[in-house]
Amino acid sequence: MSPDADVASTLAQLGLHVDHDAITATYNNSHFKGFSGAITVDEITTLNAMDAVAAVGEVIPIKLEATRGSAPWGLQRISQDPTISRGSKSVTARSYTYTYSDAALGSGVTVYIIDTGVYASHQEFGGRASIGYTYYSNQKTDGNGHGTHCAGTIGGSTVGIASKATLVGVKVLDNSGSGTSTGLIAGFDYVAQQHSRTGGPSVASLSLGFNGRSTAVESALKNLVAAGVHAAVAAGNDAADACDTSPAALGGSNSDVNTVGASNIDDSVAYFSNSGACVDVYAPGEDVVSAYNTGSSAYASLSGTSMATPHVAGLLAYYLGGNPGYTPKALKALLKSSAVQGELGTSDAPGYIRGGSLIIASNGGA
Repeated sequence: MSPDADVASTLAQLGLHVDHDAITATYNNSHFKGFSGAITVDEITTLNAMDAVAAVGEVIPIKLEATRGSAPWGLQRISQDPTISRGSKSVTARSYTYTYSDAALGSGVTVYIIDTGVYASHQEFGGRASIGYTYYSNQKTDGNGHGTHCAGTIGGSTVGIASKATLVGVKVLDNSGSGTSTGLIAGFDYVAQQHSRTGGPSVASLSLGFNGRSTAVESALKNLVAAGVHAAVAAGNDAADACDTSPAALGGSNSDVNTVGASNIDDSVAYFSNSGACVDVYAPGEDVVSAYNTGSSAYASLSGTSMATPHVAGLLAYYLGGNPGYTPKALKALLKSSAVQGELGTSDAPGYIRGGSLIIASNGGA
């Protein structure tokens, strides 16, 4: 309102007064004047026609920006726009800063790590992790470390993005890291049943792939996503075209699956990362520190699109914690629109495919 306006008189023209139940606050000082409240569309029209009213706007929420100062570099990268300036800091240090504004941090979201299993007793998980399914009756835990590492990046308390999410290991790879399409589809079936049973938002993280294409796997994963499960899959580590391997080929415009390539701390596509039109987004995938399976306080540094994928799975859970109603299509669009543009450099690898999305996954700069 204009400085010489009278709040009470303005309200009176609406048939209201300062103590009316619809009025939540009034501002009547020498610097600015106005009021806040629940008013009708007709009342908004009346206000907009008044000379004394400078502007009418809706009430919007304010969010705090919190930080975590003991994070791996990948978490800092997905929560800021500029390239990281690390000075003398080691790339594997856990002293980078993760900035976030959604205090939910994946609360209420279940993330299924379809991998080698999860070492649920690790200190990063605080009772939020379990093994939900294993394709191997004689292997009940993560005897490899790969799945635990991925789970840590997704939802670890200090190394994870969605550190309040529920983490469920779906063991479709044995302790050597090998598996078959039969076991993978069985894992999809388990996730579909659990998603239907629980009814809450679900994310599937797949840091795996095949040499070539599998119609059965791609069809099963598309059906899982059609059922409402959000999916992040690895682009592959062959410095080749991601469209030539399953399930990475479902990325791009081919489905609502999110295919993830790997980037490094200097904001270049990692030398090993697959690329091309099927890659939706890139995420930190070199020298990523996360939880490991060799002890409750063990950590390891690994590289691969396997490490990039859980950054995106964690981001999907992060966004779903704030808005569990996102569909896979809508959240894929948000993931791409909130990504960092114009910072990622290409790879010098001979197999690098130009033409994909050169964007870095982000939580929107918090």
